[in-house]
Amino acid sequence: MNFVFQKWKINCLVALLLAIIVCDIHSQSGSSIDVKMIKTSDLELIVEEAKGSALFINVWATWCAPCREEFPELVKLSEEYKSEMKFIGISADEVEDIDEKVIPFLEKQNAQFQNYLIKVSDPEDFINALNKDWSGALPATFIYNKAGTQVKMLIGKQSYEQFEQAIKKVIN
Repeated sequence: MNFVFQKWKINCLVALLLAIIVCDIHSQSGSSIDVKMIKTSDLELIVEEAKGSALFINVWATWCAPCREEFPELVKLSEEYKSEMKFIGISADEVEDIDEKVIPFLEKQNAQFQNYLIKVSDPEDFINALNKDWSGALPATFIYNKAGTQVKMLIGKQSYEQFEQAIKKVIN
């Protein structure tokens, strides 16, 4: 009986050690990308919390070809201007696509800025919360000054130079 208990105890320890090793390997190679779900009402809070810093919000989706095409420029700009402006991405993908599409895309792009996924029952509310003149077309970028006032809306795919020109007007 004592032998059986000892063998069971050893098997449990081995299983525990394997679990620790697997968890450690996963945490080393696991995603550093954190995508939070937000509702339309959270947008106001995001803008409010950014006051004192210029803010760049880009609304995109993995199913949107122009969004995917301009995204490397956003990543580059977010690195170059991170000390002068806060960058935020908001995915318009379906909630169920967060793990299979959104996070892998962000990882591939090496997006280090905060990203959200919008969860809304009525997209019109979200659209109007960002800008009443926005049709909802993607990609869409909204730039705010340090006072929290939206000063620029860019609709459609933009080049690095177009983004940079808009950024410089706000930070200078």
